[in-house]
Amino acid sequence: MRPPRGSRDPTVAQTRALTEHSGALVAQLRTEIGLPAKPNGHPALVMLMGLPGVGKTHCARLLVAKVGGAHVATDHLRSRLFIAPSYAAEENRAVFTLVETLVDELLVEGHIVVLDATNLIARYRAPLESVASRRAVPLLHVLVVADDAEARARLATRAVARSAGDHSDADVGVYEKMRQRGFEAPEHFVELRNGPDVGAEIERIAASLS
Repeated sequence: MRPPRGSRDPTVAQTRALTEHSGALVAQLRTEIGLPAKPNGHPALVMLMGLPGVGKTHCARLLVAKVGGAHVATDHLRSRLFIAPSYAAEENRAVFTLVETLVDELLVEGHIVVLDATNLIARYRAPLESVASRRAVPLLHVLVVADDAEARARLATRAVARSAGDHSDADVGVYEKMRQRGFEAPEHFVELRNGPDVGAEIERIAASLS
């Protein structure tokens, strides 16, 4: 049965509704991400980059706990906004428009913001880089890496049983596709290896923000 006229594209309708209520949604998302009791006072944007399965979200949680930052994860926000995410272009625009607004507010308030997304392609990073530039806050690009076998194992485990707090839909197929597409590196970035010494890696990244 074909959907009635006017509802053939629920994604478009839903994203338009999100745009119309962006202010209220940003306020709601602020409560979802669990902000620190008070801003760090030295605002900065830490932009994580990396393939699915390397452990960006795990590293982001460790880092925000260390520096007292705000963790903005696009997978988490998308899961709160869309019951069945399609990752269509219009949906992506709606999600990242809200992310930009949220990150901008948090930087103005003095938070260190850790942005958790793949961010491997330059044009997808550009809008959030512009937010940091406009607010004249430090911007640190961090490439999260892990052994290929470990990343694949995490994605295989996700396909069987999703762990608590895992909001990503990426699987091994997405991993392969993004790996083949490659990484458009920013001019300056640091690498964070997720592995046995991740604690020391987090300490190193945190020290660069002080």
